[in-house]
Amino acid sequence: MVLVWDRKDDGWTVTDVWKAHDAEVTDVKWNGPFVGEIIGSIGEDGLLRIWQEDVLEAPLSGRRFKRIYQQPSATRVPYMSLDFKNIGTETYLAMISRDGQLTVCEPVDHDNLSEWQILWQDYLCKTPQRTEETGFRLSWHHEKLPAWPAIMAGLDRKSLSLAVSVMDTVKIFRTDKDRKFYTAAEVRGSDALIRDVAWANGSMRGFDVIATASKDGIVRVYELHTPGISETSASEPKRTNDPHSGLKSPTFPKPHQSGIGAGLAGGPRGGRNEEQDRPGRVNQEAKLVAELSAHSGAVWRVGFSQMGDLLVSTGDDGLVQVWKKANNDQWMQYAEVDAIGDI
Repeated sequence: MVLVWDRKDDGWTVTDVWKAHDAEVTDVKWNGPFVGEIIGSIGEDGLLRIWQEDVLEAPLSGRRFKRIYQQPSATRVPYMSLDFKNIGTETYLAMISRDGQLTVCEPVDHDNLSEWQILWQDYLCKTPQRTEETGFRLSWHHEKLPAWPAIMAGLDRKSLSLAVSVMDTVKIFRTDKDRKFYTAAEVRGSDALIRDVAWANGSMRGFDVIATASKDGIVRVYELHTPGISETSASEPKRTNDPHSGLKSPTFPKPHQSGIGAGLAGGPRGGRNEEQDRPGRVNQEAKLVAELSAHSGAVWRVGFSQMGDLLVSTGDDGLVQVWKKANNDQWMQYAEVDAIGDI
């Protein structure tokens, strides 16, 4: 079942509840606010489904959210994670299945999310054994532009950026000027299975911040830096009157495919190219800056606040831990909520 709440008068009320899948729902995400109230869900039935709110339907009718799209897993193995990325009114969707196959999609028409096309689909690791415990999660970098030091080093300013946890490693994928995905960095440091990954907003800081939740009970925080560029001196380039300066996202006339989609389609490796000398590519380095171990069991989920200054984690112990970066650049425990005891 999927439940949707609405905030009214400092309280939360259920707007609707419905059976979204014929098996357990494993992940559900909201899309951005520019193309209607859209929800994506995946379940153990191996299906991705996209739902759109119909405000003409009565609340709690079970019909307020209409299914507008459905896609089965190409490998018949259930999806484990999905996430939406928005650039203005453009929408991109990534999901990964339990056998490690990553799929990146965009709508045929960005004003209509009822028809999608695959931009890139590939296995990120050797197919695990059926009896092997797996961990695959993903998170887009949700801001419009990458960090300025990376752009100054040559990264395409319209690059899509995606973090994918693959067992005990996180792979950072970006797109270059030809709109091909490549591996910009690999985040290591955990010997245990990674249960979740989150990418913080805050490109103005000059580097990216990524957090992982691990089976060993530790939340790890990494910084992603661009070698050879001073982040303290990196600042946003001055705006010019040149209409082609690239500071705004491009618009694409209907019904043509977006620039990213056109570049990804029909590539020799299906949207991925690991040649390092292609324009718009920057390799980055990941630095482990914190290992947070307040949980007494496996950590299952991590997430950053909208500004990227707070980190929230949950685990087997039933606690919600809130972490905040102090003035000395150390991540400290900020609050603790006993989710089980408060029920």
